[in-house]
Amino acid sequence: MTATPRPRPEPVFVTGTGRCGSTLVSDLLRDHPAVLSLSELFLHLTDTYRLPSAAFPEGKLTAAEFQEILAARHRVNNLLIEHRVAPKETLYPLTGEARFGPATGVPAILMTTLPHLSDDPDALFDEITEAVAGFPDASAADHYTRLFGWLCARLDKRIWAERSGGSLILATRYQEMFPDAKFVHVLRDGRDCALSMSRHHGFRMAAVVMAMGFTLGEDPYAAEDLSRLDLDFLPEELHSLLPDRFDPAAFRRYDIPASLFGAYWADEMERGMQALSSVPEDRILHLWYEDLLAEPAECVGQLIDFIGPQYADPAWVERSVARIGTPTVSWSDLPDGEREELDDACRRGFETLARHGFAPRARHASALHTSTAG
Repeated sequence: MTATPRPRPEPVFVTGTGRCGSTLVSDLLRDHPAVLSLSELFLHLTDTYRLPSAAFPEGKLTAAEFQEILAARHRVNNLLIEHRVAPKETLYPLTGEARFGPATGVPAILMTTLPHLSDDPDALFDEITEAVAGFPDASAADHYTRLFGWLCARLDKRIWAERSGGSLILATRYQEMFPDAKFVHVLRDGRDCALSMSRHHGFRMAAVVMAMGFTLGEDPYAAEDLSRLDLDFLPEELHSLLPDRFDPAAFRRYDIPASLFGAYWADEMERGMQALSSVPEDRILHLWYEDLLAEPAECVGQLIDFIGPQYADPAWVERSVARIGTPTVSWSDLPDGEREELDDACRRGFETLARHGFAPRARHASALHTSTAG
């Protein structure tokens, strides 16, 4: 099917540390009649941020080279699918009727992005393949812009918003490639982010691969031949998580304390706030998840007004408010020792937010700042 791209809309990125509420924002935007909600695209194109250069190569790309980026079947995300431990955000339907699966590998753009947009993601993938084949040589940024414009026309949307969980790590790259982009920065109490990360298979796998890389000096999931790596230094519990012997039961059992993710959240806050500090004030919205829960109508209205006041839609705001629920777990429910370790691990992140003057409006969230005391 031929789709004629409309005039180029402003890029919008919904970003955050991960497990911060950005998935909810992406789901709400998908229901807006004017917004093309691109979910987890750059997460999967980079194989959970392991391979940023794979999604953002330098120089000009041919149409075939760009299609290879979209259709890449990366190792980590496909391994999680193969062993049935993929995060729930992975939406590709692994049924008997699906074209792809563990035996073939699932193309990156089909992991979540296209199933998020269409009930027939394989057919939309074919249309994209045909459309991309006609793209002229261009930079990666121009190819993405042309693709997103094509998708807007194909799906009758006016503006696109990309959201990948944990994409704050890409904030500088987004600014370099899309200098006119707007940013919706979703924030959440880092202790709740960290607790959620510790129970999320995607973040747990990222921590496993990172631990292996630190110990071995390179990423074993990028190695062609594991036999050349000195595995004697690798902790025993990580051996069963290597790519050639991955054990999903061992993966589920592998203990990663929430405090480790608390330290990661604090690091991301430092790097991310530094990166976002260069974005003009009129091009960034800092949206607290706690505010979204406490004042949903006001926050949802603020969100769409920021994306573009011409997209105001009271019916969409009303539907969105009805979809916003309450989290089922809280860091405050942890045992005393774990709670104290997590609180301490997140301290630097709260101090970073305080330096930048950020706090949620919601009064019930005032406990966010207890980590900066003492």
